[in-house]
Amino acid sequence: MARPANTVESLSMTITVTPQVKQYLEDLVLKGTHGQSAAEVVRTMVNNTVRQLISTKELDERKWRLGENGKLELVTD
Repeated sequence: MARPANTVESLSMTITVTPQVKQYLEDLVLKGTHGQSAAEVVRTMVNNTVRQLISTKELDERKWRLGENGKLELVTD
């Protein structure tokens, strides 16, 4: 099943992992529960971890709004 198109801008990051971690990511790809590529698995894991850290109050939840230019903006006031 195709993933729906993003409604907000996405940013690209490059990470470096050990061969062992890469293999674990590929194992998760084969299971199909976290994504269809290693990059999707990492994205899912990061999103889930950030949500968990917010729920346990280890991170403060930030407020966002759609700006006049159609881009997502951090609310600072």
